[in-house]
Amino acid sequence: MKAIDGYNKLRGGYYTPSAISKFITEWAIRSSVDTVLEPSCGDGSFLEAAVERIQTLGGDSAQIRNLITGVELDETEADKAREFGTDVYTGDFFGFYRAEIEDRKQYDVVIGNPPFIRYQNFDEKYRETAFDLMEKHGFHPNRLTNIWLPFLALSCKALKPSGRIGMVIPAELFQVDYAAEMRMFLSTYFECLTLITFRQLVFDDIQQEVILLLGERKSTRKGIRVLDLTGLQDLTSQGTVCMNTAEVKNLHHSKEKWVKYYLTKEELDLLEKLSADERISDATELYEVNVGLVSGENSFFLMNEDTVKKRNLSSVVRPIIGRSDQVKGIVLSETDYSQLVKAGKKVFFFEPGDRPVDQMDESVQKYIRWGETQGFNQNYKCRIRKCWYHVNQSWRADAFLIRQANLYPKMILNKKEALVTDTLHKVKFLEGINGEAVAAAFLNTYTLALGETLGRSYGGGVLTFEPGEMRRVRIPMINAETLDIGCMDQWQREGQYDRILAYTDEILLRQGLGLSSHEISVLHSIWEKMRDRRMARYGSHTMARKNSTF
Repeated sequence: MKAIDGYNKLRGGYYTPSAISKFITEWAIRSSVDTVLEPSCGDGSFLEAAVERIQTLGGDSAQIRNLITGVELDETEADKAREFGTDVYTGDFFGFYRAEIEDRKQYDVVIGNPPFIRYQNFDEKYRETAFDLMEKHGFHPNRLTNIWLPFLALSCKALKPSGRIGMVIPAELFQVDYAAEMRMFLSTYFECLTLITFRQLVFDDIQQEVILLLGERKSTRKGIRVLDLTGLQDLTSQGTVCMNTAEVKNLHHSKEKWVKYYLTKEELDLLEKLSADERISDATELYEVNVGLVSGENSFFLMNEDTVKKRNLSSVVRPIIGRSDQVKGIVLSETDYSQLVKAGKKVFFFEPGDRPVDQMDESVQKYIRWGETQGFNQNYKCRIRKCWYHVNQSWRADAFLIRQANLYPKMILNKKEALVTDTLHKVKFLEGINGEAVAAAFLNTYTLALGETLGRSYGGGVLTFEPGEMRRVRIPMINAETLDIGCMDQWQREGQYDRILAYTDEILLRQGLGLSSHEISVLHSIWEKMRDRRMARYGSHTMARKNSTF
């Protein structure tokens, strides 16, 4: 995919590969008299494919202008699109929708590739119309809303009761919170949804992972199917026949993430069975989780031992973990911390308190004044504090949770009682909970498999968890107190995760929950399938296996 000449990223416009536009139109347009809408036609890639499709079906070329309508904001691009003989409206889609479609007209087919523009870059005059229309139809847009969401919502509303939609949509639809409402809407609006994903990036000039969203308001097949292809060559070589290989699954009418639909029906059924098993503990029954501290300027607040000594700051520093690669095992001990200190790591946190500067020791005053000469006190997080050099903190962490995991997430017991930055999450065990047992039990195949459906995968293949997602984790705790966290910690440091899972699965899943060998094998399949897809997607799988300890 090549960016349109003269456009920048604020427009969000890109040429659609002909393989995609031809595939979607072949699937969506099924009659020579189908009426078609393209709400963001650009220079006409989809319009060209639609014209060819209707002609192939025996349509009258003279009727093309009456059957196919394109909408394009840019006049130059609209002129190019008109060369295919279709009707093209020059203006914004939302204004066109309000004036020409709302309560007036519906289409058999809507196809296209809506622009990807974030809220802050979304022209306010168009955004106001788009959001008003979304709210009218029951949506609740906010400052996280990307422009593709109102495009998709209103395109769906432009369909006839038996209509079909085929659009190129960011893969964010699968997992981001701001698309949760859209997932719920799609699951109830269409009887059958087909999502086609690609292991390779299909847009040459952007790192945006996309999906092909195919929706049928009426269908003999009811449910959802996900087809994971290698690249565009699969669309070209197989055509719409490739869709017949995808298993149709029951579509849950909820805001849950859709990454789980990569799984087979058997795998989904097992996860659903375990989600209803009251013997498995919810995270909220075991611990609270929140972000680590945000200093506003780590280069000032975090320092190594040499800096502490040279600046005479030993009385105003506390141990801190600033990076996830500083915790190799599942226990942070005094010895671990000492080794980080000897290695020159920045594991000391500047904590002078919230006293006025002139009441502090001379060495502390000098360091704060130096920070001000560097402009650190003007950083946003620093300048909004009463004392810019004092970072307010809530409860201390009993443990840490990996925020961005490679092979898998893990919980690290904080025996050093160190602080932690927001590169990890901090954990506080609830009263009466054995934290050591929780940290050990966290590493089992069920929890890791579930985690793949809860986290978010972005660039680099890492799995990212926000605190809310970590609160939805479930951990089998029956027999957890018999786990030897010392052995597990050593295996973790040696990279023997297979040995860890064989150990915990036997004690927690087979003995504790009574799962069969086959069920445990299915859980392994879920975890490995989801993990390997996100990692191989970015070419990081082999390197991660060699180098990652988490």
